[in-house]
This record gives sequence, structure tokens and C-alpha cells, in this order.
Amino acid sequence: MSCRDCEPVPAFAQRAALSLALLIVCTTSAAAQSPPYFNDGLRWIGTADACVAPVEWTAERVFRTAQRPELAGFCLYTWSGARGTVPTTPQITKLFAVSAAQGVTEDVPVVFASAAFTPEEQALFAGLRGALRVQVGDASLLPGMPATPRARVVVIDSAPDASAGHVVPGASRHGDTLAHLIEDLVCRSGDTPDSRRCAVEVTTELALPWIARGVPGPSGGHIGTLSDVARAIERAIATWQSDRSAAPATTPGRLILNLSLGWEHTAQIADCTTDPRSAGAPARAVLAILQYAAAQGALIIAAAGNDSGGPAPRTGLTCPGRYQAVAQDADPSRSLVIAVSGVDYQDRPLETARPGGIAGIAGLGVGGVAWTPADPAPPQLTGSSVSAAVASAVAALVWTQRPSWTPGQIVAAVHAGGSDVGAADACPLSLPQCRSHRVSVCGALVAAGVPASCAPPAPRLWSCPALPAETAALAAAYATVPSSAGAIVSPAATPRHAAPTVQTEPSVFPQPISGTCPTCWIDAASLSTPYLTIPALGQNLRDAAVVVRVAGGSEYGFALGTLLLAGTSYAFPLPSGWAIQSATITGFDDAHLYSVTEQIFVER
Repeated sequence: MSCRDCEPVPAFAQRAALSLALLIVCTTSAAAQSPPYFNDGLRWIGTADACVAPVEWTAERVFRTAQRPELAGFCLYTWSGARGTVPTTPQITKLFAVSAAQGVTEDVPVVFASAAFTPEEQALFAGLRGALRVQVGDASLLPGMPATPRARVVVIDSAPDASAGHVVPGASRHGDTLAHLIEDLVCRSGDTPDSRRCAVEVTTELALPWIARGVPGPSGGHIGTLSDVARAIERAIATWQSDRSAAPATTPGRLILNLSLGWEHTAQIADCTTDPRSAGAPARAVLAILQYAAAQGALIIAAAGNDSGGPAPRTGLTCPGRYQAVAQDADPSRSLVIAVSGVDYQDRPLETARPGGIAGIAGLGVGGVAWTPADPAPPQLTGSSVSAAVASAVAALVWTQRPSWTPGQIVAAVHAGGSDVGAADACPLSLPQCRSHRVSVCGALVAAGVPASCAPPAPRLWSCPALPAETAALAAAYATVPSSAGAIVSPAATPRHAAPTVQTEPSVFPQPISGTCPTCWIDAASLSTPYLTIPALGQNLRDAAVVVRVAGGSEYGFALGTLLLAGTSYAFPLPSGWAIQSATITGFDDAHLYSVTEQIFVER
């Protein structure tokens, strides 16, 4: 395979955490390589006594703390020319000459993060995990556990195919994190790990297998195609039907497909239209298998999608969530899928919500994280993917108590039992002109007429749960000399609004697509000195800014410098006297091709 046969992994997948697993998929030497370059010639690595580069390039050591002599000489050269451009062959040749480095080879984007979070960071994740379970509710609210699971949720995502109780991590931790999050909500834990009982089965099907074009990852990948999604849905249905035939007494009689992924409209490549007649073959294949799934009685739940960024962000739902406006062939009164948008603990739409993308059903979407003791902790997720997983779990628990109900009756109960969180842009066909409701187990059970001694949890006063002990431990572990506070900038001028995210490419991505700042937080408990603390970024961020929303709804942005380095700790003091409600961090990837935006934790 030549380098020109490869395709770079998107920027969101290039997360170099504290420990890395390196997969070399192309080893053509620099001398033999010719345009087009594998990574557009944007980054190169060589060895030299001093790291120097010509104008329009930056040079830095690969290893900032070299513990062994053989690591000390590696230099990384990064193109820093005009935004959106790539270096020409003469410019690359000049880099070779000026750097005087040996063995200069293109730095292909095939580095994947393996979780290596500190105990303090893992404690924060554990706190978020418990808080989400309390806010949503779980199987402990059921009046009784069924003898065998009555519903199966299939997470169609980045985790390898796995049966219930055997979910394994993928190259991207997105899929297995969501599967374990659903398990947290639908299972009851006993006195020992082996005594856990689950009211619902949770399985996984791999739909994002690629680490590069034509190069599947041994444990899945970060991106997929529409045919990958269609095939994963087909496998989910076929496996369920086969299990029902082989073991009807123990296989759940109800099926939920969780699609926490999405794609933007690209005509005849990755169509996202509600008119199947105008769609190309790939989108029609997905629509066709979804129609088949619905006809088999499956309830299909999809993420509403996250903000695409840029000066003209995409509006409305991403696909397949947009197929909420498509009627089922088997029952034209019902939507083909149910879209779910995200809210925070304050019941506000997530800061990365899409314009026009508020769905009739909303779920808590902040700080989604779960894992098994045998696996390393994954980064926490914030976005509509978490919300879709929450809604899948709530719907499944209602189905365990009302197994004879149709998917439409389940959706009606989940919505009716939710807390009103504002106007909706898009509602299921069976719920015309609905309001957006944040779902909870308690509310859905009560709406379904199930005896439950509970009350739906109320919203918090700010975007996140209160975890003072966890954030205090993080602050002590990352005692960092404060950097410059940064100039106040217009939120509308920050990177999020200057360039789109990688998601606008014609591929299928998880929702959300960023894990850039998994333990960044703003300590606003003391109004005298609020601080933004960044323990370690997962990727370099250029021209980064933090945007805060304060009581009353006003937003303010603060520049954080021209370059924030991956793996480096930072602290930035913010103006005093503000009651910060929520915050996002935004920046550009190394090549200034895409914006990266992530809602971060706020402690008050």
C-alpha cells in the first residue's frame, strides 16, 4: 500500500494522551514520497542536534522530557503557513535543507490515545458517573426486577461486536463508554461484582471500523461509512432474531437501537435528506435497513447532533436523527427514528447544541463516563451521544414494565414523564408541536402508570454536578503557576465561529467528536478568584479561548494564547465577581483546518 492510498484520521482522533499506542500504516521514506502526501505534508519528524526550521514552519522536540538519550534528538516540524493552505513540494524541500535533520519522514496521523488518567482525574470521572446516575435515575426505581431481561439495547458505534456482559473497549472509547453508561442505568449492583442483575441487555455492534481509508483497526476505529452503519444495523437485527429463535425464553422480546453517531449532508456522498428519492445509494441503504428494523418492532434512538461550527454552521438535526421527520413505511403515523438532544444539569441546552437542533426528547448530556474495573478509565463525554444513550436506557426500563406496549407508547410515556426544558425545533410525528422534555427514569415510569415512589430530579443551579472534593484533589495535584489571564474577546470571534469542525467531512462520526479537554474545569466556588485549570490537553490547540456564560445569560470570551501544548498543565485566572453557569473551551487544530469546541466542567 502506498501513502497516497491512505487517508488521514480526522483531527478529533489525533489525541495524544499521556501514553500512546502507535500504529504505523505507511513507511514510505521522505526521499521516495511524492505529492499528494499522506497528511498533506503538514507534519514531519527527523533527528537533529537542534530543532530549526525555515519561515512558515515551526520546529520543536517530539519528547519534551526525554528520559532516555535515544529520545532526545527527535524533532517535529509543523507547517504554520496561511490558514487552510498546505505546503508545496519546494517548501517541503526547503524544510529538509534548513533543518539539516536526518531521516525526515512524514508524521502520519495514526497515533491513538490510551487512557492514562491520574487517580485524581479518575476520581472526577467516578464523581461524574455517580452524579449522572442520580440525576437520570436507574433500575433501583423499578418495583421489581424481571427474571430475565425484557429489552435489548444495541449500541451501534465504535466498540467491537459484543454480547451482553462482554462489552470491550475500542480504539475509540466512545462506543464502550456509552454501552457501560447504559448498563449503569439498567442494572442493579449487588454486594459482589458477580451479583449484578440487569433488567436490560446491552450489546454492541461495530459501525466505525476505520483508522484510515481501507485500513480497519483491530479494535475498531474512529470513522465509518454509511455502508458500515447499514451493515451494523443489519447485524444487530439478525443477531436478535437468531437469539430469539434459538432461546425465546431468555432472549429479550424488545429491541432498541442506539445510534450515537451522525453525518452532515454532502450531496450524493453522505446525503442527509428526508426525501429518500433524492438521496444517493449509501443514504438509501441506511434508510432501507432502518425501515426494516422499525418493521420488526425496533425502537430506534439517534443523537440530534452537535454544533458544526464555522461562520455558517449547519442547522437542524444530523442524520440519522433527521430521519425523525421520515414516516415509517409500516406505520406512517410514527417517526422512523427518535432524535435526542442534550441538556446540562441546569436544564439548558448544551453549549455545543446545534442551531435548530433541539429535539422533543432531551437527555442529560454532560459528563457521560463509565467503564469496567478491568478496563482503563475512558475520557468523559459531553454531547448528544450521551443524551441518546440516556434516553435509550430510560425507554428500555419502561419497556421492562410494559412489555406489551408498542414503541410508540414507550416514546409517549418517556416524553410525557420528562421535565419541560423549553421549545423544541423537531418532534416525533406522533407528538406534533411538542415541547422539549428532559427524560428521567422516575418520570417515565410514573407516566407509564408503574408504581414508583420517587420524584423526577430537579435542575441544578449551574451546568454541572457539585464535586468539591474531586476538584480540590485535582487542584492540589496540578498546582500550576497561573498564566496570563488573556484579553477579553468576543465569543462570536472565537475559533468555534471561524472554522467548522471535522464533522462536516462526508463520513460518519461519533457524537460528540471531541475529547480534547476531558478534565478541564473552572473553579468558580470563590468569586474572588475563579480559575480555569487545564491538567493536560489531548491535542495541541492554537488560538484557544474559553467562553463562559454567566447568570443572566451573557457570554464572555478570554484568549488563552497562540498555542496550548498537549500534555501540558495550565491555569488561567478569570475576572472576579461573576456567577459562571457554564463554559466551553475552543481552539484550532495544529493545521488550523478545523475548530475544536468542548463544554467543560464548572464547579461552584
